[in-house]
Amino acid sequence: MKRRAFVTIAACVMAFVVGGAVAYGQSISAEIGFPFVAAGKEMAAGKYAIEVTATGQVSLTGPDRGRVLMAIITVLGRHDQDADSEFVFDKIDGKLVLSEVWMPGKDGLLLLATKGLHEHAVLGGSNPKK
Repeated sequence: MKRRAFVTIAACVMAFVVGGAVAYGQSISAEIGFPFVAAGKEMAAGKYAIEVTATGQVSLTGPDRGRVLMAIITVLGRHDQDADSEFVFDKIDGKLVLSEVWMPGKDGLLLLATKGLHEHAVLGGSNPKK
């Protein structure tokens, strides 16, 4: 009985490690047509390369080749079958601050947890709105 429990736990841990590794290294590019803030840094409108790194961060490389790393706070469960990338921005003090990244067909990545009531702007996905 103990052996069966050990094998089951080991299999679950292995599935978690292998499954989690699939998301790392995935990259996309996106045109963000407005200025925004990421990791406290002002970012210009333009084309961005977005990658999930092996260290559990999201890397944004901008049109000027400047790079920002954002820590992943948690993974957000996908509630739809959307195969498009999606970016969610929190509206804070008149600025758009990157708060979530959704890679195509994957769960979302929470990068910023804004406390209190606030509005969002969504870029991409099947139902974008501003």
